[in-house]
Amino acid sequence: RIIFPFIIVFSLHSSLLSTISRSSPSHYFGLGWSHFVRSHSQSFQPFQPFHSFQSFQSYSSSRFISTSTSSSTSSKRNHMTTSAVAMPPPEGLEYASKCFFPTEWHGVPLTNVKQYNHDSKIFSFGLPEGRSLDLPVCACLLLQGKDKEGNDAVRPYTPMSSNDVVGRFDLLVKVYEQGVISQYLNNLAIGSLVPFKHIPFNIKAQYPFGKKTLTMISGGTGITPMFQALQCLCLTPGDETKITLLYGNKSVDDILLRAELDDLASKSNGRLNVVHVVGTRPDEPPIEGWDGELGWVDAAKIEKYGYPPSDDTLVMVCGLPAMYDVFCGCRLSCL
Repeated sequence: RIIFPFIIVFSLHSSLLSTISRSSPSHYFGLGWSHFVRSHSQSFQPFQPFHSFQSFQSYSSSRFISTSTSSSTSSKRNHMTTSAVAMPPPEGLEYASKCFFPTEWHGVPLTNVKQYNHDSKIFSFGLPEGRSLDLPVCACLLLQGKDKEGNDAVRPYTPMSSNDVVGRFDLLVKVYEQGVISQYLNNLAIGSLVPFKHIPFNIKAQYPFGKKTLTMISGGTGITPMFQALQCLCLTPGDETKITLLYGNKSVDDILLRAELDDLASKSNGRLNVVHVVGTRPDEPPIEGWDGELGWVDAAKIEKYGYPPSDDTLVMVCGLPAMYDVFCGCRLSCL
């Protein structure tokens, strides 16, 4: 399964909440990075175009800078590092923002692989010494890999590392058995060059978001775009935004960035409330040792924990396609 690192962002009005309430509570939220503003005319109007896989794949094939990318079976160790040196992009290239990566492919070395949990790993990539990724918030990168047949494959990723980190950036990736890019990364040799780029299409709603309250709904690896925004929301001096994050996962062991989210909550002066929801079915039975919410993220939990409809609140969604189908419409229908 692919979880696109796009966020759907929309203002929450009473008419939307009533629509959500009529939906089956047995729908699990997933998130994608596309931005929507709820208009007063009862229809979603895109204020920025978002990506679909087809759209950014089409764009990605229009420009290409050759990079020497090698692939081999990786070490079976859980933790691997290299001191491979990252080179800056050539001069004269086009940039969509202040991000390190231009709008054309540029290869940087895989420098570290660390096992995160039973099915996820942190892949670290080198940047020149002292250089930050400087990725806008909210925005993502495009990564180019290969499928089993050796054909190019492109996926968007939102780093888990903030712009305060220099000399590298980190991607938190679930390694699926049939995952094209996750298996590509999992089998790369340390030191291999991996092409990335950053295009205007990748730049979404920008921090600060201009609202007093924010409800985030996320599932699985859809947490990384939320985490990107939360680092700014919680750690920027003077920010008074109040945030509720509803984060769904299949099991307690599947929760990603749990310690990091707890840390942000502790530093937010009470402005961030993290609600974990665990289960594989809406009527999930009690789990020994778990005192959080059970089941799926649904209308009842949104009404219980989310902020009420208002012109001064936003809802961000990131996760599986079913989340968009139920709560904010299919992303592809807005292209």
